[in-house]
Amino acid sequence: MSQIHVKGRLLQILAESGAQWDYELFERIAREYAEVEGEYWYDTIRLNLADLYSSGLITEVDEALDPSKSFGREKILLRFEVTSFGRERMAQSDLAGVAA
Repeated sequence: MSQIHVKGRLLQILAESGAQWDYELFERIAREYAEVEGEYWYDTIRLNLADLYSSGLITEVDEALDPSKSFGREKILLRFEVTSFGRERMAQSDLAGVAA
């Protein structure tokens, strides 16, 4: 069985586990997807989260600054959760019932 696309999996993780920091989401995705590792993918996950945020599917609930969590660079760390609109869209696209 093929894996679900990364954006869909990010939504699933947030829906299942509640609010998560971007670095926590990266660590989880890196464990589940063999090709995901390193700073390039960390930034790609953050870009996916920005896309989900701008689409109204997730919302930011907290922010912090900790270079040890972002490959030694000073990046604003963001904590996200799924919005009600995001849950609605997940149900409409069958993401709510799809296993990873």
